Amino acid sequence: MQVSIIVPVYNTSKYLRRCADHLVGQSLTDIEIIFINDGSTDDSLEILEEYKRAYPDKVKVVSKKNGGQATARNLGITLATGDYIAFADSDDFVEEDMFKTMYESAIKNDADYVECYFHFIEDKNGDYKELKTRGEVRAHKDNKDMFINPQVSPWNKLYKASILKENNIKFPEGLIYEDTAFFIKTIPFIKTSNYVSDPFVHYFLRVGSTMNSKSLKAQQKTGDIILVLKDIIDFYKDKGFYEEYKKELEYFISKILLCSNISRIGRVTDKKLKKKLIRDSFYNLENWFPEYKKNPYYQGKLKTYINFISPYNAGLISLVLARLMRG
Repeated sequence: MQVSIIVPVYNTSKYLRRCADHLVGQSLTDIEIIFINDGSTDDSLEILEEYKRAYPDKVKVVSKKNGGQATARNLGITLATGDYIAFADSDDFVEEDMFKTMYESAIKNDADYVECYFHFIEDKNGDYKELKTRGEVRAHKDNKDMFINPQVSPWNKLYKASILKENNIKFPEGLIYEDTAFFIKTIPFIKTSNYVSDPFVHYFLRVGSTMNSKSLKAQQKTGDIILVLKDIIDFYKDKGFYEEYKKELEYFISKILLCSNISRIGRVTDKKLKKKLIRDSFYNLENWFPEYKKNPYYQGKLKTYINFISPYNAGLISLVLARLMRG
């Protein structure tokens, strides 16, 4: 088996057939598509069973109790039999030459990791608008370069399966921002990477998604980033990579906490929660990396910003960034 594609599914019946059609129609034929039904309560399972009957050699359907996207992806990794593993989101879709192109690139370059470009589309109840893509999707000079403004989501990447399985690389469960930890954990094990410039993935940012919900419960989950970043630090220390990548981790983690994290805090409406999130962000950053402002990767305007932002002005800055940054 060349490629295993893991697709978590939870109540996405509205988009599921479009996603599945583009996967079963892949020009790379030696694939398995592992749909993990994560306790859906709509008719997603019925739709998946249709595709399983129509494409028994390609489609696998596994149902489990609802536990979140990370649990579904982790189960998919254990079930995958392909030489390479990819991920897809059930409410998005990919171009039909995606996995053929990426697999051939991996084989030609003996790559452990291949990344492609993507479309980033805002969906406001069927009103679509293409947005500037998040992170930099590009060729990397070396592993340390992969820490510099990456696009961490797994759905535009192809991983050699042995890297994930042999090193027990999993998505942290029960948290949001789990993609961040997963991506950063893979870096030390990648010997060769490659970049495909084709925008094969159509990724949709939808109003009302977990990352953009205005409910108090969703806003409280903003604090998960601290747990995710600690998980990364602990992983690097446990695996013996911390000293080798300390400056890159310091840069990546401080930039996450003081940029995208501050923008998300700016969307928090509960004042007490907002103050706590800001306080926790700075407390943990200064505890982990007391001299983060001296990091050599900070240059120009970004360095000025990092030196300027503080627990005292972060609340105001968060309101500005919340307007400027999406997702």
